[in-house]
Amino acid sequence: MKKLFELNIYFKKIFVLLFLYSLSRLFFLINNISSFKNFQLIEFLEGVRFDISSIAYINIPLLLLLIIPVEKKIFYKKIVSSVFYCTNIPFIILNNIDIEYFKFTQKRITYDFFEFIQLGNDFMNLAPLFLMDYWHITLFTIFQIWFIFKINFFSKKNKYKFSLYNSAITLFLGSIFFIVAARGGLQYKPIKPINAGEISKSDNSALILNTPFCIFHSLNSKSLSQFSYYDNEYLNDIYKPIILNSNQGINNQNIVILIMESFSKEFMSFNTNAISYTPFIDSLMKHSLVFNNAFSNGLKSIEALPAITASIPTLMNNPFITSEFAQNKFMSIASLLNAEGYSTSFFHGGIKGTMGFNSYCIKAGYKSYIGMEEYNNKKDFDNSWGIYDEPFLKFTASKLKNTKKPFFTTIFTLSSHPPYTLPIEYIKNKKIDKLNIQETIKYTDYSLSKFFNRIKNENWFENTIFIITSDHTTPVSYDSKYNNLIGRYSIPLIIYKPDNSLKGENNNIIQQIDIMPTVLELLNYNKTYFAFGKSYSEKNKWAIMKLEDIYYFITDHGIIKNKEEEYITFSDWDLSKKISTNHNDVKLLKAIKQVYSNRMNDNNLIYEN
Repeated sequence: MKKLFELNIYFKKIFVLLFLYSLSRLFFLINNISSFKNFQLIEFLEGVRFDISSIAYINIPLLLLLIIPVEKKIFYKKIVSSVFYCTNIPFIILNNIDIEYFKFTQKRITYDFFEFIQLGNDFMNLAPLFLMDYWHITLFTIFQIWFIFKINFFSKKNKYKFSLYNSAITLFLGSIFFIVAARGGLQYKPIKPINAGEISKSDNSALILNTPFCIFHSLNSKSLSQFSYYDNEYLNDIYKPIILNSNQGINNQNIVILIMESFSKEFMSFNTNAISYTPFIDSLMKHSLVFNNAFSNGLKSIEALPAITASIPTLMNNPFITSEFAQNKFMSIASLLNAEGYSTSFFHGGIKGTMGFNSYCIKAGYKSYIGMEEYNNKKDFDNSWGIYDEPFLKFTASKLKNTKKPFFTTIFTLSSHPPYTLPIEYIKNKKIDKLNIQETIKYTDYSLSKFFNRIKNENWFENTIFIITSDHTTPVSYDSKYNNLIGRYSIPLIIYKPDNSLKGENNNIIQQIDIMPTVLELLNYNKTYFAFGKSYSEKNKWAIMKLEDIYYFITDHGIIKNKEEEYITFSDWDLSKKISTNHNDVKLLKAIKQVYSNRMNDNNLIYEN
């Protein structure tokens, strides 16, 4: 083996990389321990084959270089080393990004991450801030990069001459290793992300997997599975996303949807066992219709926007905005109300292009998009995402004053998004020592109180319906009730009417995709339209979300966890207490999956006479 210079070097490098990936998995676990409460040692061992598979793919160029029939001189060794560093270091960095990014998404990074960071200029602006905020991950990554640079894989004492025999043996043995390693073993089919947890019988697939593996296997994967459970006639009997609300005429009330960045119910008066950080919203809830069982359909802002404004959930691998279906025709609140003579506008203090919001709004039919550029005063820039909430909401109030009535507007806050920053004046006045999610939520609530104070005397205020909700929850939970997978989807949803005609608590299951049908019902919208959700007044209550390859379907009977054709029902948010599965719930879930896939693939997200 010592004579096989090429193979010796190859396996040395593979072993070092395997060690570094194992270190990253340990750090990943420590940093996300609350998401993996029942982890086992065997999950680390199972993760090794996914690591080896990724490393094998990444180092194809290295293997090819080592079998080139040339003498192994210094220049050649430098080329080999350079290729090794250039191919492996980017993936080490990506794997370590997931140590923190996983908290936000609850899944490993896939190829859609690169499409996401290309939307707008946010990534370049925010990267230095994240490097500082998550300094422990930055230092860990620097250590790993230093480590692979420090190790000298080449012996300075020995000179290696070209040997056709050695190159042939290296090619043969290296190829065998690559095939077995890349496939993840000798089984009939190569391993895929869905196979994570088969050996350990574990649900902790994110702990077993690594980021490069998930990126590779998402490159050519279909973002949407195809289902054919039922024929069309029977399918329409079970679930049909075509809605006709009323025979009455539209009542021309204004609509304001307030999407609060990263607001979790645990920081509000929903959570009676903890301190509330939203005194203003809490006071508003006393005069509002409050939904106690509201859920998001995703864990990202880019998933929330289509869900809330167009009733389109993310039941595929990529967010709708960055998927191959982004150019599908669809109906939204804005497009439907445009036809009724409404002014439609979208307010977000971020840089234009942030997360593709501007492009989406154009596609959704909003007549105007007002962001940081329109605000045109960089003194209120937070040096990360955009304009602080208080001045931007003040600006929004002034714009609404001159907006043609009736109007529909969506307002998206941003100050409660990491990295957490607040105006210096506010920090001094409130005597804040340490910035965290709670302080930024308090600030957004304060900003909202100022906004309502400015608009309450406007002549349009009394004729307006306000919907207050969240895009998603916070990545870190402090309350055991919400510190679980389903709890990560539990969001506030409040409907406020100044005339107090909508009040009380509603305990029915509701979700983001139900907001559009609910708004249109409250307006007495009298035309047929398309929506995946249902109005709050409908009897059949459910919520749906998809994470990795698993569907979660929440009904009054329990929570169905669906992977491939396995349907298991749980009674608790921890998904620890199994109960019998309701047959009708499974049938409805299958119908929703089939309708969603069929309609997306057929570009059929609208209703036409």
